[in-house]
Amino acid sequence: MRPQDRFGQQKRDMGGGQNDIYNQISSQPSQEDFSTFEADNANRRNELLFNITTQIEETKSKLRQAEQLVERLRVSLREYEEMYKTLTKGKNRDKER
Repeated sequence: MRPQDRFGQQKRDMGGGQNDIYNQISSQPSQEDFSTFEADNANRRNELLFNITTQIEETKSKLRQAEQLVERLRVSLREYEEMYKTLTKGKNRDKER
């Protein structure tokens, strides 16, 4: 191949490469695509924050309910222990007689 022909071929090859670059650039996301992505991302973030906040509130509520139940059970336990002590004291007196 003559030098002029090789130069022409290289020039054509390079020109094709430039077209590829231009095609890639034109297929890149536009500013509008980025804006849409940011808006979608913000919506997802807000939904996630809302769900997390809801879960926190529900968990706190359930924890308060559990603490109230524990307190009621403690009161009941003390009452039963007092009843037991009262009844066992009477039983010991009966044995002494």
